[in-house]
Amino acid sequence: MTIPEERHCTDCGSTKYYARGRCQTCYGRYRKRLKRSGEFTLVLVHGVPLQRLTARTEPGPNGCLLYTGTLSNRGYGQICVEGTRMLAHRAMYELTVGPIPDGMFLDHICHNRDAACMGGDACLHRRCINVEHLEPVTGAENTRRGKSWAINGAKTHCPQGHPYDDENTYLYDGRRYCRACNRAIRNRARKAAS
Repeated sequence: MTIPEERHCTDCGSTKYYARGRCQTCYGRYRKRLKRSGEFTLVLVHGVPLQRLTARTEPGPNGCLLYTGTLSNRGYGQICVEGTRMLAHRAMYELTVGPIPDGMFLDHICHNRDAACMGGDACLHRRCINVEHLEPVTGAENTRRGKSWAINGAKTHCPQGHPYDDENTYLYDGRRYCRACNRAIRNRARKAAS
């Protein structure tokens, strides 16, 4: 009986071998480089990708195509792509439409249209892989379109009671921040340091 040779990452030498001769960290960087250059293509180990995805779907309400395979703990469909777990709706979009632009997120517009759906991890729309229901948007826009933005966007004051007005509020990555609270945090840190 021969002992298998230990595999190492070709980039950093780590023994935590993951995929394509690289550890998980280096493989992620490798995929990003390939995506930027336009050379990245999805190739699934077991069978034709599109057939594998569509075989695990069922029709849902409002034209949704619900993924019936493995789900993440947040309720999104997952599929294994070259030994790497990938969200099913992202895989479907990249296979049928093309690569998702860097820094963009896929928004489920079917969720935004359904006023009865309150969202959360049990939301059926998270399982939808119909590319007509997916739109690439920035992180800030994706947050703004979410149900929680409608609830939190209606708030007029921060938890400490400072008003959310033009002078006291700034936006960063789709979220509102209170200038007075941030100033108080900085002052406390400054006093603690001296």
